[in-house]
Amino acid sequence: MLDILRKRKRSWVIVFLIGIIVVVFALWGVGSYVNDSGRTTVAVINGETLTPREFEIHYQRFLENYRNLLRGALTEEMIRNLNLRGAVLEELIQRRLLLQEAQRLGLGVGDEELRSEITRVPVFTVDGRFSKSRYLQALRSSRLSPEAFETEQREQLTIQRLYAIIRDSVHVAEAELKDRYRLKEEKLDLHFMRFVAGQFLSGIKVTPDEVKSYYERNRESFKEPPRVQVEYVSYPFEHFAAKVEVSEKEIEDYYQVHKATRFHQPKAVRLRHILLRIPQPSDLERREQIRVKAQGILREARAGKAFPQLAKEYSEDPSAAQGGEIGWVTQGQLLPDLDKIAFSLRKDEISDLAESPLGYHILKVEETQAERTKGLKEATPEIISAIKAGKAKTEAGKAIDADRARVLSGTELSVVARERAVSHRVSPWFSSSEVVPEVGPVEPFNKAAFSLAPKELAPAVEAPKAYYLVRGKERKQAFIPALETVRAEIEKKLRETKASELATQRARSLLEEIRKEKDLRAIARRHGLGVEETGWFTRSAPEIPKIGMLREVQPLTLPLSGYQPVADRVYTQGNAAYVIALKASQEADPALFAEQEERLREELLGEKRQRALERFVESLKAKARIEVRPEYLEQG
Repeated sequence: MLDILRKRKRSWVIVFLIGIIVVVFALWGVGSYVNDSGRTTVAVINGETLTPREFEIHYQRFLENYRNLLRGALTEEMIRNLNLRGAVLEELIQRRLLLQEAQRLGLGVGDEELRSEITRVPVFTVDGRFSKSRYLQALRSSRLSPEAFETEQREQLTIQRLYAIIRDSVHVAEAELKDRYRLKEEKLDLHFMRFVAGQFLSGIKVTPDEVKSYYERNRESFKEPPRVQVEYVSYPFEHFAAKVEVSEKEIEDYYQVHKATRFHQPKAVRLRHILLRIPQPSDLERREQIRVKAQGILREARAGKAFPQLAKEYSEDPSAAQGGEIGWVTQGQLLPDLDKIAFSLRKDEISDLAESPLGYHILKVEETQAERTKGLKEATPEIISAIKAGKAKTEAGKAIDADRARVLSGTELSVVARERAVSHRVSPWFSSSEVVPEVGPVEPFNKAAFSLAPKELAPAVEAPKAYYLVRGKERKQAFIPALETVRAEIEKKLRETKASELATQRARSLLEEIRKEKDLRAIARRHGLGVEETGWFTRSAPEIPKIGMLREVQPLTLPLSGYQPVADRVYTQGNAAYVIALKASQEADPALFAEQEERLREELLGEKRQRALERFVESLKAKARIEVRPEYLEQG
């Protein structure tokens, strides 16, 4: 997962800058708790200051997004490895540069356009219409002023306008499409010889001098981090829930405050969707051909053919792979014309053919949910649970504060734990990046533990489901283990490295023979080696059958053809080296190009637009005067 995230970080920053208007109230409110703490500058971009407050607000949002993505399993080490503070700074610098360029070009968003965009946000609507009171209530609950929200949305829309100029300047030529089609849909069948490192391990010797040399060169890689051991008392919130009571008035008050948000369910439908795209540009004859095809699909659907199967077979929307499943949508989320159609259908009803700028659509409603607000009686169990959770947390806080005072006065942790009927434990030894099993991935716990001297008591530590009272027990400093401790590990690594080198050398030697004689099978027989075959696969496949994903090349760019039937180098995957040759190939069928033309156009256009935006941002950075305080990025 972490490798994927690292690879995607750069593209995510770009995507963030061009994203549609998004309201994430759970994260907006962090600004209320951030101050500049005397520091005035994180970076200066062409004379404009990026303040610590602005940086921390965006960093907390970014951090929360990663926590949600990793389902809470985000540790301090992962944050460092992913360089999240650096990613946020890069995002904010790019954002500032784009806004500066938009201002230079005279691009802006007027009040009326901003108002129009905000009124279309579903969370601000009641019965399908914008509600100012709902809007203000939502912002208040997020501790955000209308001015701050509207400023950020205006900036986001301005960036989208700038992006639209770049996007509209990118085009795809017909020749590019045909080249992409021929390359992606070409089929290959390969011969290959596999040289696995493990086959070369026997007989490999490692000398004491080699082990010592490796140890001296890589001493830091063996370094054991500091570790601590603590004792702690847990105050789980649920433990205190049984001791709290909820009054009728509290239930009523809670309901009135949250009635329009937490207990309101907007009208919604669960949709499936088939889309036949209309090429741009296209003549009337081409549009009519697509419309006739769409009408035929509609007839099949209404005749009883499974809608998911039809979507997989015909739809040109990304949802096709899921049988056209879009999921639940609320009013206002779709294009206006499609929204009107979707919310006029009954359960299991299929729409007439609908046309939009994208193409021809067929919608099917799988389920419907009427707009409704839960009544007080229905909402009461949920309200009681929420109020109890809040009160239980408060009671747990009172308990830990009282017990901490007692411990500071000399009472043992084990005594206060026994009297509270909560658990008292001694942790195993752990580093700052490791997790205490009974606690889980709770960053404040680890931070507190590593701030303590032996016998020192930390302030109360808050976690999502409990408070912790933590006292330092013992500490081990970082150290580099003696050579004898890691000798076996080094010997194993050196033998494996030598075996991999021998496997690659053997593969290269055979490749030279094949280049001269052009007959992989004959050379394999001469050396008593086996030849494997991949079977047919397209170049668009993510990996090569029976080989996997090569480190150095993807199937799409594998340099094999009738003119060059043998790969010009040895490739590696895992612990093996490969010599690869073309057994046979099949050219893409030109007759099927028309069926994939629009999908390929969209794919290639998206790639070119992304590259254009990246180049544009890089050009702005190259011309900009950017000063950064690197020490700020190291702060936790």
